[in-house]
Amino acid sequence: MKKLLLTGTALWCSRDELIRRNRGNDILFAVTGMMPFHRHRATVMLTGSDIELTGSEDHLIPLGVITQLYIGFDEYYTRGLVKNLGLFTQPLRIAASNEQTWYFFIDYGFWGTSNKIWFEQIKSLIA
Repeated sequence: MKKLLLTGTALWCSRDELIRRNRGNDILFAVTGMMPFHRHRATVMLTGSDIELTGSEDHLIPLGVITQLYIGFDEYYTRGLVKNLGLFTQPLRIAASNEQTWYFFIDYGFWGTSNKIWFEQIKSLIA
């Protein structure tokens, strides 16, 4: 049995979903109370060996395939996709060796997320 280290609720999307989104609605994220851009909501669990997502789609991200872990915006997930232009929160980006990239907002709330806690815990496991 796997040891559960962290659990939460994740709003998430993939880089491919970001590229294919309807950009006509982007301004709404920055100036309204909308949640950040996401395509999925899931329960997320961190174990000593992987990140498990269960919800609208189930996924398993083995920690061994993670090539990049980052909190912040990039050319795909920009500040305009988060209310207040990301003043209170930024996405947790996880890139894998199979060229997939995911963007997470874990335990998203009015004042921010748990992304920093998850970042530090995942970083300690893959170091």
